[in-house]
Amino acid sequence: MKQMLEGNKIKLRPLKFSDTESIEKYSQDRKITKYTFVIPPPFTIKQAQVFIKKTKKEKREGISYYFGIELMESRELIGMMNLVKIDRKNKNAEIGFWLTRKYQGKGLTKEALNLILNFGFKKLKLKRIEARVFHKNKPAQKLLEKTGFKLEGRLRKKTFFKNQWFDDLIYGILKN
Repeated sequence: MKQMLEGNKIKLRPLKFSDTESIEKYSQDRKITKYTFVIPPPFTIKQAQVFIKKTKKEKREGISYYFGIELMESRELIGMMNLVKIDRKNKNAEIGFWLTRKYQGKGLTKEALNLILNFGFKKLKLKRIEARVFHKNKPAQKLLEKTGFKLEGRLRKKTFFKNQWFDDLIYGILKN
């Protein structure tokens, strides 16, 4: 099944091998990759190809969906949104996202987040979606709160990432 989620300004679509150059380019921007596990720099074209192959396999297995955030106007890949760790028995999953700096602050990530929540709750019949963000990632925290997520907990010094310890903040949103 070809998954395409359309909004007003963006669409979420499966990643393509033609996205490898964009992913490699964006991975060089430390402001984007500062708090993301998905594309830790340096992320080569070869690593991007392996990553995209993995996303296709996980989609076939029904355990993850990775979407490119594409600007409708220019058809340019400007970020990524994912729904991972899908637990069908307990009807929950985790989301992650990043957006290139040029398009931050324009409501596009919120639009993408609403599209993926709709997909998770309506299409996949999930009851709960959570996000794990580092305590220093204030923009992601604000976005999640604006979208209806609730802060549910703080795991102190949970993650050692890029040579420092981070507290993980767990946000959750329920279908109802």
